[in-house]
Amino acid sequence: MATNHQPRAVLVTGASRGIGKEIALALAAAGHNVALTARSVGGGLPYGGSSTTDDLAGVVLPGSVDEVAEQCRAFGVTAVPIAMNLTDPTSIEAAAHTAVDELGGIDTFVANAIYQGPGINDRFEDLSIDLLRTVIEADAIGPMISLKVLMPSMISSGRGIFINVTSGTATLVPRAPVGKGGWGVAYAMAKGSAHRIAGVLNAEFSDRGVRAYNLNPGHVTTDAMRERAKRTGVEPTGQSAEIPAKAAAWLVEGSHDAVAMAGTEVVARDIVKTFNL
Repeated sequence: MATNHQPRAVLVTGASRGIGKEIALALAAAGHNVALTARSVGGGLPYGGSSTTDDLAGVVLPGSVDEVAEQCRAFGVTAVPIAMNLTDPTSIEAAAHTAVDELGGIDTFVANAIYQGPGINDRFEDLSIDLLRTVIEADAIGPMISLKVLMPSMISSGRGIFINVTSGTATLVPRAPVGKGGWGVAYAMAKGSAHRIAGVLNAEFSDRGVRAYNLNPGHVTTDAMRERAKRTGVEPTGQSAEIPAKAAAWLVEGSHDAVAMAGTEVVARDIVKTFNL
């Protein structure tokens, strides 16, 4: 059983590895049932970074949402792996419906998935407008498509939660160009757009029991970063994905402090430190 509260029904997107995986495991460990998405249930799809700026483009990274679901079930919860393609609105909508059907409703939505493909970190001069639209529609419109399906269930539960896993790129100015420590304009625009969703939703739906947050995970060591480090012999930088996972689980648990932060950007490392998680 979940501590302090009845088990929730949670949809976590982009849960095959990294932050999404750790959030899924943290919520399962707390007794919550989860629906988990990735591009492919069984994994095996190539990493989709931009070929002009990413030497891992086309590389198959380990891990699958099917494996993560099995790890979640070890905690005695229901875990449903679902294939979802962020570049296909029909796939996004279908995945949300499947999550609702399989878990009997969804009261908590963690929007973690991001588009990984051409355009995401292209330099301005290399970026086409068509690719710009693809990145923005995947990262910002994608969660809205999911929310359109999920919100009735979240409202009817009387305890809906939306957590958008945001990024510093949404609000910060890079200190260097992409490829030299910075990021691409398409990714920044996409994350910036998605960053605006939570505050507005919280204002519109808080009187119906819905809380919404932006969760800033900080600089996290990803599987892609580990693979690059292995190839270059340089030690990867960043914190563990368990840090944002602990913060997400704390937000879901719904203490007085967590409820008071609804509608804001929550920095994972600050939450973990402040509340000794």
